[in-house]
Formats: sequence, structure tokens, C-alpha cells
Amino acid sequence: MTDNAASTPQERLRAAVQRTFAGHAGLERLDWTGRLAPTWEALSRVLALHPDALAERLAPAFGVPAAGPLIGRSIEADALGALPAAFCQSQGLLPLAEEAGVLIVATSDPQDADVLERARFLAGRPVQWRLAAPMLLEDARVVAYSTQAAREAVPAQGAADAEDSEFHRLARALMEAAVAQRASDLHIQPHLGAYIVRIRVDGELRRLVMLQETVGVTLLRHFKARCAMDPTQHLVPQDGRMSIVLAGRQFDLRVSALPASRGERLVLRFLDQGRIYRLGQAGFSLAALQALRRAVARPSGLVLMTGPTGCGKTSTLYGMLAELNLPSVNIITVENPVEFRLPGASQVEVNDKAGMSFGSALRSILRQDPDIVLIGEIRDAETAEIATQAALTGHLVLSTLHTNDAVTSIPRLLNLGVDPTILADSLAVVVAQRLCRMLCVQCRTPVADPLTPVERHYLEVTRNRPVYRPAGCRACSFTGYQGRLPIVDILEMNPALREAVSVGERRLSVLEGLRSGGLKSMAVSGSQRVLSGDTTVAEVVAAVGPGFWPELARHHGVELPEGTVAAPEPELAGGQAMMLVTQDAELTRQLTHAVESLGMRLHSCHDPATAQELLHRDEAISFIVGDMPDGYSLEQTAAALREFRVAVAWSRLPALVLLPPARAGDVAALRAGGSLADFLVKPAEPQELLQRIQRAHAR
Repeated sequence: MTDNAASTPQERLRAAVQRTFAGHAGLERLDWTGRLAPTWEALSRVLALHPDALAERLAPAFGVPAAGPLIGRSIEADALGALPAAFCQSQGLLPLAEEAGVLIVATSDPQDADVLERARFLAGRPVQWRLAAPMLLEDARVVAYSTQAAREAVPAQGAADAEDSEFHRLARALMEAAVAQRASDLHIQPHLGAYIVRIRVDGELRRLVMLQETVGVTLLRHFKARCAMDPTQHLVPQDGRMSIVLAGRQFDLRVSALPASRGERLVLRFLDQGRIYRLGQAGFSLAALQALRRAVARPSGLVLMTGPTGCGKTSTLYGMLAELNLPSVNIITVENPVEFRLPGASQVEVNDKAGMSFGSALRSILRQDPDIVLIGEIRDAETAEIATQAALTGHLVLSTLHTNDAVTSIPRLLNLGVDPTILADSLAVVVAQRLCRMLCVQCRTPVADPLTPVERHYLEVTRNRPVYRPAGCRACSFTGYQGRLPIVDILEMNPALREAVSVGERRLSVLEGLRSGGLKSMAVSGSQRVLSGDTTVAEVVAAVGPGFWPELARHHGVELPEGTVAAPEPELAGGQAMMLVTQDAELTRQLTHAVESLGMRLHSCHDPATAQELLHRDEAISFIVGDMPDGYSLEQTAAALREFRVAVAWSRLPALVLLPPARAGDVAALRAGGSLADFLVKPAEPQELLQRIQRAHAR
């Protein structure tokens, strides 16, 4: 173990590969940034080695034995329980067995001394590493933990809320893992005859774990019981709430259950009640921060936040309220629901079933002598009228509205029936906001030649070179990004705009021409964050949308370069595609006709290696059908499924396996061995295959 000084898993892997495969020409083309799993997959392709075989070859360079095949391997229950599941999930570990008082653990980074020390402490015994490919570790960990939980499923169904139940521990472990990764939401949904758990981090969904169907169903029942929902009712949508302390922080969870075609799905939103909202700590640029503070430093008027769901409107409004929240000020909010507790403010929750609508609540609170009123959302004519009247009569009113940009809010309010003269006098400031991911400050790297197409176009338009690119490290989970920052378009009303609005002007081109001051464009706001090294051009383009380049070109007074791209996109062969892995020519002919009737293309191949090449060549492939030969035994079928799962990534795409009639009774055994694919016994009618494919796409 001579490379302990290497600072990242990628560097340690690269050193081991260079010692083991020195001189191999294909290694020069590899990208050694990002997460370990894609790098292992790329290595397997370049070296033409199965991941298990690659681990065998690399193990001596790491100074540890190889773990051997993991999929389908029997894991000792005592060993699995020796380390916390959340720790194994976060560090990419899988306990395998105990040998003479030593815990044997599979890992893909055996030279991380810190993780080894923590594992020894948590296990309370010596730990020895075994090298395994990270993608195989992930799948094996899913099977091992969900199989263990499945053993508890039957007795736990009658006591899903017991504090010591297996499902209570599983639910808490999932929530703790989500919070540890800074997730805003946790999703549990049916997937391929199992359940998938994903988390949303910095606006993007990541897979956390997959669970067997019995585990997923019981886990959903557990959450519903904890959130005062009916755990036996799974045919109608339900909403619930719960409070919990995770990692020493108090969270309110908003929980939504929704029936789907293959079972219920559940989404939990984490609302950190200990979070302190400050405009100065929200990541705004100095110019935006000054404009926002000017917006609320007025005794009356209507201040609107606009943008799509999840763009940070509520957080910005709470940041404004935090700066206004003084003992001498009376603040009342009307929300649906109340998301965060604001000390010193009176917060009213809308309840339409009880007759407490936005309109009725607003009419009542205006008699409570408020100085500042926060309205969760202006969604109808009644709320819009009351909000503008309140702003006109000496109150500072803060609210949200769903529009794409700031100036569009004016015709939207006029269309809701607000009197033009009242709107002209009451509207003060409109802020349109988006969020884009922020570069990880620990691993971002300077932009170097050659420039990407997006970076090149940015240089041509602005005459400025972007500063940094994402790299990837442990701190950012090897994504290159950590946290999000806001970019804004701020419309500040002026005399010319007020005069135009007072006569009912709705044309956006006219209203845009009358703007002065403020931040006139989200594209320019985002461009400033690129030049300050906070984010990348691609992130701003993704946040702003197709209007980014025209807005930026207008601001800089240049012609838009020909061929300007919105964002790097994969080249698709045209339309969705599916893949059939079989040696049966007649089945290929039948399925080709059925698939083409769906408007899709069919790729047919004979073996997993070819299938893997097709997957990398055509990213439009969205479904896989695998045909098991008639002469295969149960053991051969299970082994083939394990090989296919690794090579063809069945855990990440919907898949259907065609079984020979002799294996019809083996479906349960194959599932117990970890297969997550759907099964269909041959001979399969084309129409039945078609229905299975359609159902999979509907999911």
C-alpha cells in the first residue's frame, strides 16, 4: 500500500492501474475525474475485463485480496449487522463475513486509512478489506440489506410503528442518509418489481438504494402511519406531516403519497426548522443583495417573487422577513402550508376544508393591524385584489407568483382582474429567480484549452473566458458541485412604467423598453456568477433556458454566433429504442414488428458484451429484453442474470427476462438471488410483449 498519500480515490485507483497495466494504450483516453463507478466501467471496457476479473488483477497493487463475485453471494447476517447501514452506504462498503474475530469488508477504495479506522471503531474488532468493483458493490449491498429487511417484513407489518422494528430503523437510516447528503426531498417509488429510493440534492435526483417489493410496501405503510395517514388506504392520494430530529437538527417533514400503476409512491420534503434565513447568506451577488434590500426598505407596496416551483422563492421571502423582523414590527403570514417557523411572526395556515381560504384569512388579518403581510401565493383574482389593496393602504405585502420572468407578472396580474390604476400605484418590485448549482470550491479546476462548445460561445459573446470547471471530490460526492446559488431578474417600478401600467399596457416589448435600473436579465446575472468563478456556463444555461444566449448577446451588443448551443446534448439516433439480447432469429423478427408499431427502434444482439457496446453507442435505448436459452438450468440462468445485470446495467433500465417453460417455477428463487427484472415465460405472444413494454414506459 504505497499510495496512501494519494488524496482522492481516483488518484489511488489511477496509481494502481498504472502499476498493473503499464503501457496499455487505451488508458491514455480515460477520464480520471468524477465518481469511481463510471471509471471502473470505463476501465472494464478498455481492458476488456469483467469487473470481477478487473478487481482480481488490481488487488495486488492495492495490497489486499479481491472480494470475488458478490452478486448472488450469501452474506452472513451477523457480519452485515456489524457496521451501520448508513455508514456502509455513504462509504461504499459491504460486510461479507467474520473470520476468526476479523470482519471481512468489501470496498472499492482499500487505501483510505480514515475509513478503515472508522470501520474498526464502529465494528469493535479488526477489519480487513477485500477489493470489489463499486458498481457490483452497490448492487450487492441493495440485495443484502433488502433481503435482511424482507425477513422482518411479515412480523413487522403488524407493528410498523414500533420504535425497535426493523422498518423503523430502515426509515430512520434512509432519512439520515438523505440529510447527510444535503437532500431536500426523498422519493420512494415502485420500479421494476422492486422499490427505488432516490434523493434530490442541489435540484437533481440521485439513486440512494433499491429495496425488494415487500420491503418497499411495508416501508411506505410505516411512513404513512407515522404521518397520521391511513396506512391501509392505497387508492387515493394522501398528505401528512411529521416532526423528527436528524443529526441533531429539527425537521418538519411534508409527506405525500400518490397511487401509481404499479403501486404507491411517496415523497418526503425536509424542512429544516433550525435554519436561519439571512439574505446575506443566501448566495446573492452584491448588486442583487442591494436591490433586494431596497425592495423591502419601504413602508408599503407589493413585492413579488416569481419563478417555477423549487426556485427558492419562499427562502428568499423568509430572508427578507428575517431582516424586517423587529420587536417594533407586526408581521403576519398566510401560507399553505406554513413551511418554516419565524419567531416573532404570527403565521396562519390555510385550510380550505375548514373555510380558511387565502381570501378569508387575508380579510381577517388586515384587521389585526399588521405592518408586513406575507401571502404564500397569489393564485386567484380575490387574493390578487386583496394583496394590491393592502399594499395601497400602507402595508408592505410580500408574495409569490408563477411567471417565467419579472415583467410578465404585470400582464398576469391584469389578467387576474386587478384594476390597472391600483396595480400601478401598489406594485413596487418584482424579482424573478432561478437556482443553479455552485462549483465545489475544494476541487474546481481552471478552464483550459480546448474549450467546450458552450465555453467557446460564451467567450465569443462576452469576450471573457469562463474561470472554472467542475472536477469532483469526496466533499461534493464527486459531482463537481456543492450547493446552489440564486440568479435574479429584478424589475423596479419607475414613473414611466407606472404610467404605462395605469392605462392597462400589457405588451411585454413596451414594458421591457420602459425599465430602468435593477438587474434587467437573468442571463446577465448568471454571466456575472460565471466570471466570479461561482458556477459554469452550462449550469446557467440550464437554469435560464433557451433565452440565455439571445439575452446575453443583446446585453453585449453582438450578433449571436452561428451554431450557438443551449447545452451539450448527447447525440441520439432518433426516437426511443429498445434492445433484445437473444440468439433466436424468429423472436427477433416478431419483436421488431411489435416494437416498430410503438414508434421505437429495436437493437438485436447475441451476448452481453455486444449489448454493453450498444448501450454506450445509442443513449436512446430505454428498455431491455433478455432471452434465456431453453437448455439452461436454474444455476445457469441465475449466473446469466448476474452477468447481464453487470454488463447491461439492468438495475438502471427497465428490463424483461424471457424464461423457458422449464424455469417457470423458479421466478421466486431468481428474485431471492437479487434479480430486479420482470419475468415472462415463453412462448411469449408479441401482443403480450408489447403490453409489458408499454407498462414499463408508463412507469
